[in-house]
Amino acid sequence: MGLTEKRLAATIQTDALPKFISEIQEVADYPIAVTIDWETFIAYDSYPLSRLENYVFNDVKEAIGKICSDAIGKEALQENVTTIHIRNTDQQDNFSMELKDKTLFLTERLYGDTFSNHMTNMIVDYLESVL
Repeated sequence: MGLTEKRLAATIQTDALPKFISEIQEVADYPIAVTIDWETFIAYDSYPLSRLENYVFNDVKEAIGKICSDAIGKEALQENVTTIHIRNTDQQDNFSMELKDKTLFLTERLYGDTFSNHMTNMIVDYLESVL
C-alpha cells in the first residue's frame, strides 16, 4: 500500500461512496448502510479500489434496482437487508456472498490479473433465493 492507494481510497470515501449510498437508498426507498473493509482494498495496489468503484458499486446498485422493481421486492429487501458489507480478498476460495443478521456480506476478489466480483445477476439470484 502506498500513497496512491491511500489517496484513491480517500477519494472514494468522500465522493463515490456517498453517491453510491444515496443511489441505492433512492432505489430501495429506505436507508441501507454500506460498510467497506478498506484495509482489504488498500493492501495491494490501486486496482482493487478502482474495481470497487467501477464494478462493485454499479453491480450492487443494479441488483437492488432489479430486486426493488416492485412492492414485493422492496418489502422483502427492507425486511431482510439493512447493511451491505464489502470486503476484498486475494484468495479465490474466499470469494463469497452471504446474508446474515440483515447484512449482505460480499467478499470480492479484486486483486490480480483476473478478478471476480459478484455481478448483478449473481446478487439478484442469490438474494431472490433467500428473501
